[in-house]
Amino acid sequence: MRSLTEEIPIEIEQVTEYDYDDVTKLMLCLCEFMGTKFDEDRWQNTFEKHVLEPENCAGFIARRGDTPVGMVFVEIKGKSGLIKNVYIIPEERNTVTIGPARFPKSDTSLGELLLQKAIDFIREKGGKEALINLKKGVKPAEKLYQRMGFTEKYVVLSKKV
Repeated sequence: MRSLTEEIPIEIEQVTEYDYDDVTKLMLCLCEFMGTKFDEDRWQNTFEKHVLEPENCAGFIARRGDTPVGMVFVEIKGKSGLIKNVYIIPEERNTVTIGPARFPKSDTSLGELLLQKAIDFIREKGGKEALINLKKGVKPAEKLYQRMGFTEKYVVLSKKV
């Protein structure tokens, strides 16, 4: 017998103004996971930009039924697309949905599906390159990006002042 989560497929849609609460919940989880402080004003400005400027920006949200399970945002700058705020809830990491069932560690993960949506958006807008910043030590994200064909382009160093 299948569990309830296996019977409800994941759907990925472009973020609209009505998704603010759901993507904010995911953003709070991402901030907690990364150990960073959530800045509500900054987040609200980012969200509005991605909803109100569809020619340069987009967000995609994954849901299992009514439950938000992942997100990704992308912004076009020149011929590059900056992919950011990639987050998948722990229960959905390293899984794939095929029809109504969810299988662990298949050839295609939810992370790959979300990244592909962002890459497709970059391509549709005439972009020639997809860029992602990666915080050192986040191994699952690093492995995901490598599987998707991303390679290290440059290293950014930081110092608190």
